[in-house]
Amino acid sequence: MKRMNLTLPLLAISSMALAQNNPNQPNVVYILADDMGFSGIHAYGGDGIPSPNIDFLADNGIVCTNFRATPLSSPSRVCLMTGNYPQRIGLNHIFSEVDPMDGLDPDTHPSFAKDLQQAGYHTGLIGKWHMGQDIKFNPLNHGWDVWHGYTMGNIDFHSHYNTMHQIDWWDGKERKDEPGYVTHLITKYSVDFIKESVDQQKPFFLFVSQNAVHVPMQGPNDPPLRTAEVCPYRNDQDMTDAEYKRVYRDMVEAMDDGVGEIYKTLKELNVLDNTLIIYMSDNGGEQIAAEKYPGNNGYFRGAKGGPYEGGTRVPAIFYYPKEWGHRYSMEPMKIMDMMPTFLDFCGVKLNRKTDGVSVLNTLRTGDPMPKRKLFEAVTGFYTELDGDWKLVWSRNDQIELFNLFTDRNEEHNLAEMYPEKVASMKKDIEEWWADCTKGTRIEGRTTFNSGWVVELMERLQKEGKSLMDLEFFNRNAKK
Repeated sequence: MKRMNLTLPLLAISSMALAQNNPNQPNVVYILADDMGFSGIHAYGGDGIPSPNIDFLADNGIVCTNFRATPLSSPSRVCLMTGNYPQRIGLNHIFSEVDPMDGLDPDTHPSFAKDLQQAGYHTGLIGKWHMGQDIKFNPLNHGWDVWHGYTMGNIDFHSHYNTMHQIDWWDGKERKDEPGYVTHLITKYSVDFIKESVDQQKPFFLFVSQNAVHVPMQGPNDPPLRTAEVCPYRNDQDMTDAEYKRVYRDMVEAMDDGVGEIYKTLKELNVLDNTLIIYMSDNGGEQIAAEKYPGNNGYFRGAKGGPYEGGTRVPAIFYYPKEWGHRYSMEPMKIMDMMPTFLDFCGVKLNRKTDGVSVLNTLRTGDPMPKRKLFEAVTGFYTELDGDWKLVWSRNDQIELFNLFTDRNEEHNLAEMYPEKVASMKKDIEEWWADCTKGTRIEGRTTFNSGWVVELMERLQKEGKSLMDLEFFNRNAKK
């Protein structure tokens, strides 16, 4: 795919293209990278990571430096779709790749896409789903008009085998493989969806759900890892640092090219000024990424799957050329805020209670976000963020208290110095947990909603392994 730079002149706008530009129904293109750490792109300080098209959005949009996802893929996507903490939905783990009936039920927890559909929007999801494999959980049942992508946590970028050794590429409700590098396919179908929406003269919401930069680490010119004969989970653990950096840059470059193609299409079809483009990641980078590409998670401690900022702090860029210029925002935001923000921006009434809040006013005016406490509970820990204070409460009852204003790297545990603050924040977490889980009490460890996950966690502990060792996770979950 030919590289492009948005700072260069674009092709002439086609006179044949007619499009809706109703300011009361603006369009949204939401791009979600996978496992990209805070500094996984140049715009956020990534060293030697060329991403000119994403940089263009950052240089001309709002760059958020205090935005958090959850530390894991499925919980972040549940937050995104429902506007709620995943614990309120009954999810406190990665959706099973073993149990096809473990998923987000559209009857009880519908996606915001249904609200947009009812308001006349054309809705498209291209790429990763990871919220259930059974047809019951299919994106089309959640309000998405168009879906091309895969159901599980990741697939081989070339062969399209998932971690269960199945071809995992779908056209709506039909498993339908086709040749192509996954990032390029996602770009192709994203562009097709925009053109189709404009042809129908309908406002649109496009969710571009990327596979990059999740393992397996494969650039466009690298060979398949998973074949009909073998199905290893990952390939990065044995890479040299130089090789890892090369592949990572190739993957970001392919994704950045896709951003450029989407931008060019919006421009050519004369809908760019009425379209909000958002770029962010679903969680921080993996530990291997942090080790082989130092600085991938910025200056933050930790990585994907953990309680520290390196696992949750992610890039978040909002580009809306008609109204918003370039500035930085340090206001605390979370991925569950996106669902109410989407509906607010599109002029669609929010008809149910959510934990997330719309950040639209802050984006428009720069005004502070309302004060609130933010919580997290995944893979055996709880956290609370209260202003600059952060409490980490681990499953072995270990307590850490940090002040992120003076200690952004979470290096200095202040728990013994501020026992009253610790007691207050632990109480907050207990009350939040009980509210989310309808009265379930914390008993020294995080509660899971699937018995096999509890059992597996115990086995992982006995063998000194982490839940994030997903090759071990997948292999043993089948037994």
